[in-house]
Amino acid sequence: MVIHGHKTLLVRCHICGRMRVYNLNIFGISKEEEIEYKCICGETNVSIKTMDYETYWLKLNCFACNQKHIYRYNLKELLQKDKFIFCGNKLRVCFIGKEEKAKELIDEDIVDFEKLLKKSGFDNYVENLKILGKCLKKINKLNKEGNIGCDCGSNSVVIEVFSDRVELNCLNCNSRQIIYAETEEDLEVLMRKEKILMHKHSIAYIDSIIEKNKNTKEK
Repeated sequence: MVIHGHKTLLVRCHICGRMRVYNLNIFGISKEEEIEYKCICGETNVSIKTMDYETYWLKLNCFACNQKHIYRYNLKELLQKDKFIFCGNKLRVCFIGKEEKAKELIDEDIVDFEKLLKKSGFDNYVENLKILGKCLKKINKLNKEGNIGCDCGSNSVVIEVFSDRVELNCLNCNSRQIIYAETEEDLEVLMRKEKILMHKHSIAYIDSIIEKNKNTKEK
């Protein structure tokens, strides 16, 4: 019987929203040493440690609820099967397992944004939840492809969600991109974007009304 201690760890950054893939060597974790897995934006997404090589403690900064969760596993649990880690609202927020399965999950995306918004209580006061969910999915796709950044040279961007819009904030220069997500027209404007480039120390908008006015002036 061959026991493989090398696993793939898949998690979304709770600050910038990027999906991150890490190599986890379970047998390479030293006793009483906490191993941290950081995003390229500098934030720690996950850490893991063991005190006795039998019990492993995993700390997760959760993208879905913005809280820190602590999970306890024994060595057998980590080694035997692919494992999904869930937030308290039943959303899958992390994966530990085979590399092949991790690649499949990246393609399908482990987070259902519309479900996430419902679980977060957004459906209580957001009329167009589907539009907001689709906007988040598009923004996530651009982010994953490396097509969101700032001309200050940084691509460390925080994604914030509001009832009528999504805001992107550059961690380096504090520039802001406000993306409205209230109507089908707002969604259409965003879906045509192949890249979002913020401008240093400035605020910009992606909005169907602004787009319509711009097109009218051009005519």
